[in-house]
Amino acid sequence: MSTDATNSSSSSSTAAQQILTTLGAGSGIDIFKMSRDLTDVEKLPKQEKINENIAATDAQISAYGLVSYQLAVLKQSFEGLNDANEMATNTSASTNATAASFSSLDGTAQVGSYDVNVKTLANGQQTKSDEYSSKTAQINGGAAFNLVLSTGVNGVDSTPQTIAISTATPQGVVNAINAGDYGVTANLVDTGTAGTNYRIILSGTSGAANAFSVTTSSINGGATPDLGFSDTGTAAQYVVPLSGSDITGAQSSDTFTFTVGSKTATVQLHGDHDSNASTADQALYTGHDDSALLTAISNSLAAAGITEYAASAYSATSPTVNGFKFTAAAKGAVTTVPTSTLDGSAVSVTELVAGVTENTMQSASDSEITFNGLTITRATNTINDLVPGAVLSINQVTETDSTSSPVRLSIASDTSSLKTKVQTLVSDYNDFNTLMAELQSSSTDEDNEMMGALRRDSATVRYIQSQLRDALLADADNADGSSDPLYSSSTKGLRDIGVSMDKNGNLTFDEDKYDKAVTSNFDNIVTMLTANTTNQSLYSTDNKGLAQNIATVLEGLTDNDGVLMTRNANAESAKEDYADELAALETRYEAVYERYLAQFSAMESMMESMNGTKEYLEGQLESLSKAYDNN
Repeated sequence: MSTDATNSSSSSSTAAQQILTTLGAGSGIDIFKMSRDLTDVEKLPKQEKINENIAATDAQISAYGLVSYQLAVLKQSFEGLNDANEMATNTSASTNATAASFSSLDGTAQVGSYDVNVKTLANGQQTKSDEYSSKTAQINGGAAFNLVLSTGVNGVDSTPQTIAISTATPQGVVNAINAGDYGVTANLVDTGTAGTNYRIILSGTSGAANAFSVTTSSINGGATPDLGFSDTGTAAQYVVPLSGSDITGAQSSDTFTFTVGSKTATVQLHGDHDSNASTADQALYTGHDDSALLTAISNSLAAAGITEYAASAYSATSPTVNGFKFTAAAKGAVTTVPTSTLDGSAVSVTELVAGVTENTMQSASDSEITFNGLTITRATNTINDLVPGAVLSINQVTETDSTSSPVRLSIASDTSSLKTKVQTLVSDYNDFNTLMAELQSSSTDEDNEMMGALRRDSATVRYIQSQLRDALLADADNADGSSDPLYSSSTKGLRDIGVSMDKNGNLTFDEDKYDKAVTSNFDNIVTMLTANTTNQSLYSTDNKGLAQNIATVLEGLTDNDGVLMTRNANAESAKEDYADELAALETRYEAVYERYLAQFSAMESMMESMNGTKEYLEGQLESLSKAYDNN
């Protein structure tokens, strides 16, 4: 008979039996309850045992998670002690923070005072192009060309960089420069208000060695534009003609003037105005090439405060012009043309050379300071190699040829942060130790469901505690196992800074001992904990200090192939096995239940049949009895 037919027959029999039981037929016993009770008597103890194992395994998994978390907290505490620059909190002060200050400090910064005088600041070169009417104005007739960028002292580079300009517009030039790493950035700036005054501004890195120059070259023999980046500017020159007769024939009260804005320089040309009696009533100078006259003009310019121009003798033959040339001190276009008079009458002032503004707006330069009397030159205004652990920032000149205002900088150290970290470490370890005691306890606590969660895995608990205890009590030996210890005779390990372990495995902190150790041996403590390193690679074989050694042990306990993750994986696997075992148990005892039910159903059918026979016999006997009674 097929399984489906058997199941169908069993189901029909069971349904029939339920009807008989409901009608009170058969024995009258609830065979369903009896079958289930008999099954549960066998199944429930085994099921309860498996569920207990599942609950215990769940508790173990949770416990492993708690231990991992607490070890991670403890590892973080030790990692807060593994860098030398974290051992103290340093602060700085400046008598003129606007000019100079320590912008960054770490725990290794040398405590002390420093005098700084800023002579020059480091600058990056800034150069502008010629002016263009729009961002898309054509350059070079729209034809492509090359920019040739040279970087170095005075903009001279043995290996200049070529930048191809395929879009010959101001915006195209900017985009091409910024698309590469050329050490120069470009911006397009509108210098006016109508949107028709665009210049390309090139900016370089600070430092004299980062000066740059820009030229152009053709592509495939094409045209070559001049963008104006190389314009060095021109100082304006003006000529004031003075003939020999104007000078030698000077009459009483004759003067020569040169005026710039509101300032006028005046030179006396006749002896009536001279205090020297030997030159009275005569011309004072022999001609335009008389050096005494040139000296007098120069002195009068200085006396009038005219620093914009310098004077020199001038002669030309075609056409013939004699007089004096006044050269502007600065390059650039002149907005106010100077004027001149001779004996009160205006003299023509001729522009010999037009002033042209230099397109280099700022030259590349180094910073120069004196640091405790030592002259220091750097390419930037941020200097990180004068005081270990400190970054000096300079922002304002404090020394010129005539004045000097040195800045006093100071660094002070606060070691209280180290004490706080050590106290936190002690507290974190004791929290961990308390947790481990609870997890392996043989007692129970209704208010603490994790109590005793690892009592069945005491070997793992003891292993973790042993590993950590050994690391905490160790000396700061070299990580490479060499014989040279990483400690002084007075500072070998945590016990020498007041941290010790009591009989219960808890850490204690002796504050007095710590304070004495820090006062007398702070540098040794830093060495013991950090090996005088900061941000050292964990893969390095060099010394890392005791703090990192302990942190490495903690990491080994919690990493993917460590004991905790291994035990957790085993527990997860065991939980799955228990679940499979529980399912198998359910299946097996469901079959037992069905067997009991089938047996009792057969009994009920037999009882029903016997009851039918009984009733038949009773009926027959009752009929016979009545028959005899009638006779």
